[in-house]
Amino acid sequence: MLTRDTLELIVTAVVYIVLGMFLGNMILVTLGLAPIIFLSIAVIIGQPTVSHVERIGTDLKVNVDDKISDSLQVTIEGGSGLVTVSDTLPISFALEEGNNFKAVWKGLNAKTININYTALCAKRGYFDLREVTYEVRHPLQVNANTLGVLSAKRAVIVQPHPLFVRKIKNHKSVSRIPMPMDARFRFGIPTTDFKDIRDYGPGDNYRDINWKASAKRLSRRNTKFVVNDYEKEGKKVVWIFLDSAVHMALGTTVNNTMEYAIRAALGFTNFYIERDCRVGFCVYNHDATQWEGPFTNRNPVEVGDLGIEQVEIDVPTDLENISPKPVHREQTRILYPDIGKRQQYKITREMLYIDIKYSTESLREAIHSCRRYIVGTQPLFIVITMIEAAHLKGIQDGIKELHKYMGRIGGRPSIILFNVQGYNVAAQTEEEKIAAGFLTYHSKPYQGILRGMGCTVINWDPIEESFAHALQRQKVSG
Repeated sequence: MLTRDTLELIVTAVVYIVLGMFLGNMILVTLGLAPIIFLSIAVIIGQPTVSHVERIGTDLKVNVDDKISDSLQVTIEGGSGLVTVSDTLPISFALEEGNNFKAVWKGLNAKTININYTALCAKRGYFDLREVTYEVRHPLQVNANTLGVLSAKRAVIVQPHPLFVRKIKNHKSVSRIPMPMDARFRFGIPTTDFKDIRDYGPGDNYRDINWKASAKRLSRRNTKFVVNDYEKEGKKVVWIFLDSAVHMALGTTVNNTMEYAIRAALGFTNFYIERDCRVGFCVYNHDATQWEGPFTNRNPVEVGDLGIEQVEIDVPTDLENISPKPVHREQTRILYPDIGKRQQYKITREMLYIDIKYSTESLREAIHSCRRYIVGTQPLFIVITMIEAAHLKGIQDGIKELHKYMGRIGGRPSIILFNVQGYNVAAQTEEEKIAAGFLTYHSKPYQGILRGMGCTVINWDPIEESFAHALQRQKVSG
């Protein structure tokens, strides 16, 4: 497309030629031919074109704060001119070495340029490095600059950094962190926990015969022997509930409370899966407490284009008698309890997409949605959140719901409330750190209230201590 200056030049040349021919003045004709010759040379030279972009390398899977190297080959053909090429990076990637932008002068021959750089992956997620943008300029500026986008796909999966807890170094101590109670199933290895007595049947071991009960029954009437029936042992069950409310965004977009909470959830997942437990995972949103209630699943309805004249606004006249309409929401995604590396991979993959307001259910609603997989298993519940005064009621309602399904492990509660203290995460200056300390101290009475409801409250300041140290603080002398 010709530029405005070029069009004005063409119009001027035509005017000079026509005026010179009309007046018989060769000087004016010559002045009109000069721009024509200039434009002819510009057309012969032509404008460069970016014909092909190739990204060297395969898809990557790295952890947060790891570095990746990328390389692109860009092929430029056509005429001469200035060409700029840029590889678009995600906003959470920080350029460490090299440059993802390059400007070159294209001569008459075809040219291939290489772009090499190293970037730091600062945030978890699935990133598709695809768009390579370019701008082409004509050397004589007779055409408008050409902007374009080419595709060179490469997927980068940035996983949260798992927090491993291998063992406690002090072997003379006993941890207060509870393990889940044994889940009871119909099939499994018999335990020593007595369940009931029943009639002797084919396949029963004679060692299980209860001779005293059998003699008492046989003395009264002619009946079968009775055997002792024991509980069957299944996999131990752990449920992890992660809060995705707005208050979990305390900090920066890259380094915030939510990121540390996700890493803690992965740490608990790895810890219990390595100990042969069945781990379930669910994300809830504390902010949903203010409008929680019954919900129905609805598929999205496709609506055609509406003109302005078709839009009608219904303004109610009686504002006092307005009743709130039920809120229709989609059910929260739940990963039901499973074991092994496959479950660990499923939970890790889900972590890539979790963001603020990821869920549509409060803690109480999320527990209610999981109830079919909780009843009868006596699991260990782990709730990962940030305890604040404004959010105390929602946590209390969730704990009351958990009490319906929880057992007690050795006289200790089977609910862990993992409190990620995010005030220090957001603090940048010394004054802000002092204020963060006051806010953390202000939340201690609420932690006492939750402990009184049968919870094990674990406080973790991710800036001051490691995840493993926060768990080791729960140990008591043996």
